[in-house]
Amino acid sequence: MLHMTARIHSLLGAASLGIMAAAATAPTSAMAQQAASIDLPAMPLADALRTIGERTNTPVDFDPDAVRGVTSQPVSGAIGANAAVRAAIRATNLAVLPDDNGGLTVVNGIVVRARRDEAETSILVRQTSTSDRNGLSLRDQPRNTQVISAKTIEEQQALNITDILRNAGGVSAQLNNPNSGASYTVRGFAASGLVNGLSTGSQYGVNAGADQPIANIERVEVLKGPDALLAGFDNLGGNVNVVTKKPSADPRLAVSLDVGSFGLVRGVIDGNTAITDNGKLSARVIASKQTMDHNYGGYTGNDDALFAPTLRFKDRLTDIILGASLSESETGIGAYTLFDRTTGEIVERDPSIPIYSPDADLEAKTARFYFDLTRQIVPGIEIVARGLHDDVTLLAQAPSLGYGRNGLTLAYSGSQQKGKTDSFDGFVRVTADIGDFLNAKFNVGYNYSSGTTVQRSGSDYIQIVNPPLGENTTVPVIPFPPLGDPLFESKGKQEAVYGQALLDFGMVKLIGGLRKNWFETSITFLIPGIPPGVPQKENGITPNAGIIFDATDWLSLYANYSRGEQAVFTQSLNGDILPNIETTNKEAGVKLDLFGERATINASYFDIQQDNTIDFRGPAIGFVSAPGQRGRGFDVNVAGQILPGWTVLGSYTHTNFKLLTVTSFQTDVARQPQDTYSLYTTYRTRLSDDISGGFAAGLYGRSSSYADRLGQYVVPAARQVDLNAFVTVAGFDVNLGVRNVFDRRNYNTTSTDTYVPVDEPRNVRLSVTKRLF
Repeated sequence: MLHMTARIHSLLGAASLGIMAAAATAPTSAMAQQAASIDLPAMPLADALRTIGERTNTPVDFDPDAVRGVTSQPVSGAIGANAAVRAAIRATNLAVLPDDNGGLTVVNGIVVRARRDEAETSILVRQTSTSDRNGLSLRDQPRNTQVISAKTIEEQQALNITDILRNAGGVSAQLNNPNSGASYTVRGFAASGLVNGLSTGSQYGVNAGADQPIANIERVEVLKGPDALLAGFDNLGGNVNVVTKKPSADPRLAVSLDVGSFGLVRGVIDGNTAITDNGKLSARVIASKQTMDHNYGGYTGNDDALFAPTLRFKDRLTDIILGASLSESETGIGAYTLFDRTTGEIVERDPSIPIYSPDADLEAKTARFYFDLTRQIVPGIEIVARGLHDDVTLLAQAPSLGYGRNGLTLAYSGSQQKGKTDSFDGFVRVTADIGDFLNAKFNVGYNYSSGTTVQRSGSDYIQIVNPPLGENTTVPVIPFPPLGDPLFESKGKQEAVYGQALLDFGMVKLIGGLRKNWFETSITFLIPGIPPGVPQKENGITPNAGIIFDATDWLSLYANYSRGEQAVFTQSLNGDILPNIETTNKEAGVKLDLFGERATINASYFDIQQDNTIDFRGPAIGFVSAPGQRGRGFDVNVAGQILPGWTVLGSYTHTNFKLLTVTSFQTDVARQPQDTYSLYTTYRTRLSDDISGGFAAGLYGRSSSYADRLGQYVVPAARQVDLNAFVTVAGFDVNLGVRNVFDRRNYNTTSTDTYVPVDEPRNVRLSVTKRLF
């Protein structure tokens, strides 16, 4: 059955109730202080901040020069230190930020010095996401956006995007299948990878754009719902946006070393400092190197390298970032098996033994250059511009399995994709106060992206009938065939103009927008005698609207709607262009702030419909317009601190997938589990004056899913438990982790009967980090 068992439902329910009960009944004095209502009259701000810190048992740091001569605002009924400080400093030019030790820091809001982003110090991220052009915090956006911070990535010892996305509800991710790089879906629909809100090579055919070294990742934003259409592409259920780390003016140099199973060795250097005396110009350099003898499937190990320098200039009017990311990686394909067509069951085999040859891998080289500019022209008017250039090469050398008339057949060949992508997004944002009750924001902008991909493949095509699926002792391994001449070149371009308005009435915020897209694509076969491809053009309009209602200081209700149109350039057998794919995306939900704004819950109901799809029915029928798909369900995320030292990050998504029309060619939706869930919790405490430590536990899982469109093959449910232990002593942070503690055999989602990914077995990782200054 394609749902979680009653036992798993019970476990999740018990865990949720247990967390809520513990939070509600814990008798610790710190919790009591944290939950107490705070009332303060106006007084010197320095005195108010000290009082708030004492009453909530929270360190509150501030620059004496920044608060000198400033009188606090009265505080009434504030819950927790964060809410109390924000109330005390309202109507000033000050801001409050979380620090590395769980406390708060009050800084000058007219920032002339860049500071570390909260995603590097906390699992809870409240700041603006890259996708929002109005500059709203995550709480104030009428959509469900889940953010996985660098702090969480570091604690969980993630090595790739797939590791990170285990925390995201409704996401189905694959790392390296034999034919391409990483790929993922959100809420049942394919999603491409964005970087800093901009399109990458993955939108134009180079799947390496969906994966990248993680040492330079500040946060990963899983943009669900109507956010899916902000980039203009066919990301119906959501986008996965990777935000890179930024320089700050605070001197910092940290080194880390990871070792683990399968010969894993990984080193990272992260250096950051101000270049000028006034701290306005800062720089950051991140470098990493990772090797692995072999992966858990017995295939080629990792050999990854990253060099990422960044410059930043920031004063009270301007914030501009110039960065580069130069990376090379060689990664073995993941362990996999297949279905037996006779029995319909998964072929049970030792996943640590490669099929046919261990020398099967994907090699990616990426040279990425980007900038991000925000500039205040006059009070209330800003310009924002972002740009990115990608130069990516992806080489895949791997066997692929298939069923033919002679039985199981293994094909052994190589392919190469070389792509270039340019992306730009620029807009003007205007903020205006209209009377005493209305604040308005408007933005108007232009979006552009283009990409070119050249495809080559092995000149020889080697086939082996009925290859052994265990250890290969009978079939000689043949070298990979050399790559031939380029076969074809594909080009794509997208342009868009858009406008958006936000009306803020205090308790109610209304958002409406419109985006006009122009698409162009062409394919040229690089074979003598074949004329160049003729560019094909389409256009479409995407309207969107949303509302958020702040019922209380800690509770908000929201709803949104978006309609999209995906350009189709595919021809039917008689030469006609198939109709465009129209989509609708609706969502409604609730957001709650808990424990003095130290934790949030975001719960939503969504309804996504794709009116039609494109399907290939074989040479005799060709491409046809096939039935559309609908996904309806609910999504719950929780993040933050529920007790001093105790943090929780959790997600649960349930989706009912349905075809709009059932045919003899398709009855079910492949690759999509109805339920995905994760729960990650950490506890840290001070053990002595010089030593602190703690532990973490994670549960990740998904229900069963179909592996084909006729529902004949089913991938069983999967779940995994991870444990970590932390200790900080003598300036060293040590993290020992055991992944898949119970060594459970888990299979990942798939949409074909000849490729079923096998997830990691039990393995160990040890991380040691030292901050030198």
